[in-house]
Amino acid sequence: MSTYTAVTVPTQFVEANCIRFAYRRWGKRSGLPLVFNQHFTGNLDNWDPAVLDGLAKEREVIIFNNAGVASSTGEVPTTFPGMAKNAEAFIGGLGLTKVDLLGFSIGGMVAQQITFDRPDLIRKLILVGTAPRNHDAGNGQGHITPETAAIFGATYNPPENLWLKVFFTDTEKSQTAGRAFLKR
Repeated sequence: MSTYTAVTVPTQFVEANCIRFAYRRWGKRSGLPLVFNQHFTGNLDNWDPAVLDGLAKEREVIIFNNAGVASSTGEVPTTFPGMAKNAEAFIGGLGLTKVDLLGFSIGGMVAQQITFDRPDLIRKLILVGTAPRNHDAGNGQGHITPETAAIFGATYNPPENLWLKVFFTDTEKSQTAGRAFLKR
């Protein structure tokens, strides 16, 4: 088992499909690794280290920046199938032929597309806070409510406070948990 944690594991890079993907890999190397797909506006540094390290005690964890995100090269595709193809290339670039896949928020929609495209690659799919892969909220604004538009249209200082509004309820307990998450 690696002695790294989510905070100390070094960022590595792998090239696949003409994209240089940034990733971090640590944890107990037995069985299939668990690959994470991140939420909208998220990157390697936005996963909760307490969650990652809890999982890394029992299995290998891999987080990555998809194409065009933060320290990865390329351009961010405008479709879930495009994002999925890049994630599939990343997984293949690591030499992996089967993984467990976790997708959070928009990453969950991408994870569903990967599973649809490449069922041979995915043993287990874990969906967290997401919607169906064919959800068309990104197709115009037909499915975006005025409340959602207001949340994403507001200015947050610091910007990470957007996540308190999006990922945590308005209860004291939930907001306290959200602030603790932002500090980690």
